[in-house]
Amino acid sequence: MKNNEKIIEARKALRNFLQGTDKKLEIAIDCPAKDRIRFIYSIIFPGLHKARFYWRFFIARIAYFIDFSPIKVFLYRSIGMKIGKGAFISPGVILDPHFPGLIDIGDYAIIGWGTHLFTHEFTGDKYTAGRIRIGSGAVIGGFSIIRGGVTIGENAQIASTCIVYKDVPQNYYLDSVVLLNRALVDVYRKEKESHAADI
Repeated sequence: MKNNEKIIEARKALRNFLQGTDKKLEIAIDCPAKDRIRFIYSIIFPGLHKARFYWRFFIARIAYFIDFSPIKVFLYRSIGMKIGKGAFISPGVILDPHFPGLIDIGDYAIIGWGTHLFTHEFTGDKYTAGRIRIGSGAVIGGFSIIRGGVTIGENAQIASTCIVYKDVPQNYYLDSVVLLNRALVDVYRKEKESHAADI
């Protein structure tokens, strides 16, 4: 398949994802390293979409530098993020402006100082976009990272400095020790399965 066909196919998949309800979309980046950024931009920012992105990015940067939560909330809502009533966004928070419609923060949720919510990521051979849903009353501790494709349940509590890459149930308390143990169990399970397959 030629690059133009890949780009058209990926744009269609992205458009369907953004209009749908799936939690995550992965797009393979199958081109030489020198062409990767141009390839990605041609998928996610065709035509005037790039100008719209830079406008959203500009508004998000202004929101980042404002400490007063109601103004931050107003600015983030103005670029398409869904933020419930009474939600509080602390200083230094970064809400990803790439796909603002993929961020949904429930009523009275608290996003702690320096937290990052990323609706996209690039890992060299794939570009991923994902929805982030933070339930009503949830608390995200400072300097945590919430990756795309994650739902945090109502009244869940995330301790500071956590990297959340899986869903968190409602009324659940998650700290970095739990996350580390979960990650180690996943690695152990994969190694055990790999070893069993080799036998």
